[in-house]
Amino acid sequence: MRPRWLRVAIPVAVTVALLFLVLRAIRPAELGETLSEVSPGLALLAALGAFGFVAARAWRYRLLLGNGQPRRLRTILAVTLSSWGASLILPGPSGDAAFVMLARTRLNAPVAVGVGAAVLSRLLDVASLLLVALIAAPLAGVILPRPLLVGGVALAVVIAAGLTTLFWSRTRRRTVSWLEGLALPASIRERLHVAVEELGSGSRPGLLVAATLAARVATGLQYFALFAAIDHPLSLVQVWFALSIRTLLLAVPLQGLGGLGTMQVWWTAALTLLGWPADEALATSLAVHLLDLSVSLPQAALGWLALSVRATEPAEPSRPLVTVDAPSDRD
Repeated sequence: MRPRWLRVAIPVAVTVALLFLVLRAIRPAELGETLSEVSPGLALLAALGAFGFVAARAWRYRLLLGNGQPRRLRTILAVTLSSWGASLILPGPSGDAAFVMLARTRLNAPVAVGVGAAVLSRLLDVASLLLVALIAAPLAGVILPRPLLVGGVALAVVIAAGLTTLFWSRTRRRTVSWLEGLALPASIRERLHVAVEELGSGSRPGLLVAATLAARVATGLQYFALFAAIDHPLSLVQVWFALSIRTLLLAVPLQGLGGLGTMQVWWTAALTLLGWPADEALATSLAVHLLDLSVSLPQAALGWLALSVRATEPAEPSRPLVTVDAPSDRD
């Protein structure tokens, strides 16, 4: 019980402590005035950008989980909205855990396949965010240290090589053969085998990259509208750079509930790289975050509502195990 209580107590303590410091550093009256003067049109545009981001992620999950099975796009969209909502509220990999659970119960995807789809999505996100940050930095007037440039490019290349290993039939067969040789229980080896084959042979790398780029464009437009809505406009290049840095910092293990406290720290770190004063960046980041939650959480709630009112889908016919010696025709 103690580790479970610690997992709850630590995020709560981090949220309370950082939010207390943030509220002491800003003027709550000015924050309330800023939020009261938000442009409804720009807020609606931000909501559309948020939905476009989720739709692109749902398309990517559809590509990863498809492999000839009759996955329903509407159900995948509802699952993606719901798991996205969990990630907005709860710290850590709660969104990915919610997706794996919902993919198992609503899409009849094996747990290993759901975990693999979540991991691949994260790897695509990290690689794209690194590339966006590295490309947008000089365009936004930010000079990154050479070690960061080299490290970012190297990490993106490593992720790309790993994804190529999965999607290329020859290297995928070698990976499966390596898994077969591990000293693991037969049931675990079989699940890994099925997950690697289903995710690798059923996915289309070009479309996965397109879906990831669509998500980056949509979320960039979302935050472009959010900053403009509170009368702190940024250029699209500046938004993409700051957003990439903030999102990469979400990998830090300590995160606040609802992103409160920690999200303001990550935004402030990104905006100060653009030359903003720290106090202005802190106040703006809290306003943007609260507005973000106001346009995002209702959409996530609609996803949970759609799943709760829909009857559980009938079980899909199970696909026979794919052997190593029978690669997919798409290869």
